Formats: sequence, structure tokens, C-alpha cells
Amino acid sequence: MSARSATTESGSGAKVAITALLVVLVAVAMMLIVRASPDTEPFDPRSGADDGARGLVLLLEKFGAEVDVVRSVPEVGDDRRVLVLQDRLSDVQREELGAFVRAGGVVVMADPESPLVGEVSDVTVEGTIGLASDGALAESNVLPEECGVQALRHLRGLFVPDGVLLRTSGDTSCFGDGDTAFVAVRADGAGAIVALGDNSLFVNRYLRYGDNAGLATALLAPREGSKVSIVLGSEAPKSTADIGTGERTLFDLIRPGVWMAFAQLGIAFVVVAWARGVRPGRPVREPEQVPIAGSELVVATGMLMQRARHSRRAAHLLQSQFQRDLCAQFRLPPSTSVESVDATVAHRTGIAPGTIVDVLTRDVHDHASLLALSNRIHEIKDLVLQGAER
Repeated sequence: MSARSATTESGSGAKVAITALLVVLVAVAMMLIVRASPDTEPFDPRSGADDGARGLVLLLEKFGAEVDVVRSVPEVGDDRRVLVLQDRLSDVQREELGAFVRAGGVVVMADPESPLVGEVSDVTVEGTIGLASDGALAESNVLPEECGVQALRHLRGLFVPDGVLLRTSGDTSCFGDGDTAFVAVRADGAGAIVALGDNSLFVNRYLRYGDNAGLATALLAPREGSKVSIVLGSEAPKSTADIGTGERTLFDLIRPGVWMAFAQLGIAFVVVAWARGVRPGRPVREPEQVPIAGSELVVATGMLMQRARHSRRAAHLLQSQFQRDLCAQFRLPPSTSVESVDATVAHRTGIAPGTIVDVLTRDVHDHASLLALSNRIHEIKDLVLQGAER
């Protein structure tokens, strides 16, 4: 076995073993780290995305409110206030919510598409985010106008990105002209449903504009210690709180017998890779083959032509090979002209200018001149090599 082949076999075995080890480590890391995580939904009170409502929860808690996120309606007679950002209630839950209101509860229904909101007018409200930021009034596109709700009279205006106005039908209202309004308080029994014309003003992206935050605190946290339930509804998609936090990984779901099989396969692979990668002994160095220089072949060909009396053809062959050797020695393109080769060799070796031109353009007619050309080429080669070494 040669040194080269022994080194190659050993190196390939090591590469295979390292590659397999990396694959196993990546697979184990994936099983330990990757966990199922559901996507967040719009208006989710636990989401910090632009369309989430985590900011609303933090705002209410800052004003001393106790906020919980639930999927069911509170019990009848509970003193907490209810917020529904998006109506995903079942019919049974809507009936329970109606009973909760009639018993004296307060429900803020922010979804204008909910059947609990009542009649919606054809008047729409739209706003862009590029409003001025020098005050709530300048940022607002819905002004109080006529306001019959005492708790909202201190507000200066709201920023509503895409909403509607509700028909009041004699209900107490605010942010409207009395016939239509953005906020309508619909009394039912001992309680009331506060209907809003848009739910986007409470999401993280728009809560800071206008008096949107003030509207939320006035309706849901009028005093410190208020209790607020944000009801998602039974038809809302499952969240992390419903399906779990993802503490269990794929590693926990695999039976111990499977791991034992994987361990045995891994040990077997390491043994095989080690056995194939071990070198059986010291490398045996073999003498390398001596390559035959192309110039020797050319010289031999020239000698044959010389014997055949083809002096001119032999001279041309020797001159062509000599020029290629010079170009390779001084790193010149093979197509370099004779004059450029002569100038380069003269500059780098000290040979008199014109020497190379004389040799490469010399005309040979007979055996004597061919022999003289061959001797001159060998002399110049010796000089060139000595000059290159210096």
C-alpha cells in the first residue's frame, strides 16, 4: 500500500464518522428543542403582534384592574365587566351573556358584526396611520360631538382605522350626532351592552392613538380594583393556553426501546467507521514515476529528423519548443511574440538583448547549422536557469 492510498482511506473513514456524528447531534437537538407552537390570532389578548391586544391587558392592569382571559361567560351576578373583542361566541353563550347583562352586568361589545351590537348604519369611518402626533385631538378622526355618556365626556377624540357608526334608536350614545354614533349604550334589564363601531382601535398598533386608551380605561377600569374578563368564546381557535405550553417534546414521546435501538445502531456505526478508518500498518513509500519532460521528446524527435536529413523541420521544432519553455519559465502567455520573450529574458537574466531573437529566428539549412542551433539552445537554457535561480 502506498503512502497516498493509506492516507486517503484513513481520511475518508474519519470524514464519514464526523459527518455521521454531526447528523446524530442535529437530530437530537431538533427533538429536544422543537416544540409545537400555534400561531397567534388577531385580537388575541395574549399576543404582542400588531393585531394582538396584549397592550390593552397591560394598560388595564396598570390602572389597577384585574384582567383574565377566558373562553366562557362569567356567572350571572358577577360584578366583573366583560369585553368581547371579536364575537366568536356560540348561541348558548350569547344567551348566557344576555342573562348576565339583565342581572346587572356590563358588557363592552367591540365587534360591530356581532348580533348583540344592534342596528348598524351605512356610515363608515376610516383613518390612516400617518396622522399628526402633536396631541389626541390632532390624531383623532372620530370626535365626541354629542355625548350622553358621563364617563366618556372627558375624551377628546378617537382614532378608528376602519369602523362604522351605529344607529342609536334613542339609546345613550357618544361620538355621534344622536342618530348615529360610534359608541352606543343599549340598556337591557339592570345592565347594559356598550356597543362600539370598531374593534381595531384596541389592538396594539392603534391603542396609542387619540384617546383610544382612555376609552378602554373609562369603560373597563373606571376605578382601581375593577375586574375585567376578556371573553374569547368557545368558537375561537385553540391557543397555547388551551393545548399546552409545549413543554413535552418528541424526545418525551419515544419509547425507551426505540432509544436503545438507536443507541445500538450508533455504536455499531462507530465501530465499523473505526475499523475501516484504522490504518493496518506504517505506510510503504513507493518510488514515484519520473515524468518524461516534453522537451526531451522534442529533442529526440529533432534527432530523428536530423538523421533523416530534415534539418529545417528539426530546427523549427527545436525553436518552437524552446520558445514554449521560455514562456513557461518566465510565466508568459504561449502566444507572446519573439521580441517580447527576448526582452523579458534579457531583463531578468542579464543575457544580451537579441540573443533569443537570433536563436528563435535562425535559418537552418544543413546538419552543421542544426547542430550549432541545438548546442546554442542548451547553452542558453543553462544561462536562463542560472539567472532564474539568482
